[in-house]
Amino acid sequence: MKNPKFWATMIVLSLVLSITSSVVSLLTLRRAILNREVVQALDVMVWDTQIAEEDLDKAADAELFAEAAELASAMEDSVQPAVAEQPQKTVKKAQPKQEEQVEEPKVIIGETYVDLGLPSGTLWKAQNEDGLMGYDVAKKKFGRSLPSLKQWEELNKNCVWEWTGDGYNVTGPNGKCIFIPAAGYRNVSGQVGKVGVYGNYWSSTSKNKDEAWRFGFEPGKFSIAAHSRQYGRSIRLVEKRQFTLEDIGK
Repeated sequence: MKNPKFWATMIVLSLVLSITSSVVSLLTLRRAILNREVVQALDVMVWDTQIAEEDLDKAADAELFAEAAELASAMEDSVQPAVAEQPQKTVKKAQPKQEEQVEEPKVIIGETYVDLGLPSGTLWKAQNEDGLMGYDVAKKKFGRSLPSLKQWEELNKNCVWEWTGDGYNVTGPNGKCIFIPAAGYRNVSGQVGKVGVYGNYWSSTSKNKDEAWRFGFEPGKFSIAAHSRQYGRSIRLVEKRQFTLEDIGK
């Protein structure tokens, strides 16, 4: 049997080993706890850093936005007065002068006539009939549409005649105008002459069984004369608004 001293030593050694083991376990646990706290602390630091960076970015963006808004406001303030000072432009469509206003000629039975504003109210056709013809042919074909001598005299007296080089522009009291060409004449033998120089137009007024009155012109000169009915003259028709006893008797 071993002595009591041996067992006492073994008990003490066991206690020392147990205490040492406990201390080591405590130290290990403490170290683990410390490591975990360090890791958590580091995570918190990283999180805080990210939040701080985001806050910095947001702050920077807000600052840039504020600067941009301030710059835009300043530019708007500088531009608005300049725009306000510019007068508004009003575009007006040009209106023709009274004398330049064109009225559509009157159309009668498929023909175009012009009201020159003559006292009698006579309308003159806008163009000549084709060709040169004798008095009897013209009278039979056109009847009362052939102008009387008085109507030619009225046209000559009340209108402004302007020579163009091959005829006259005839402007009435109301500013309307017709062109009467110098179409020449045809003599009894059938020869045509003085085209562009003379104008000879039959009236409906006859002088006798052989002659009728015609209205004639050349540059700067007008004439009324009775000629043979066989001569070929130009024909210009009219539309009568008013009839005189003299016209009705012819």
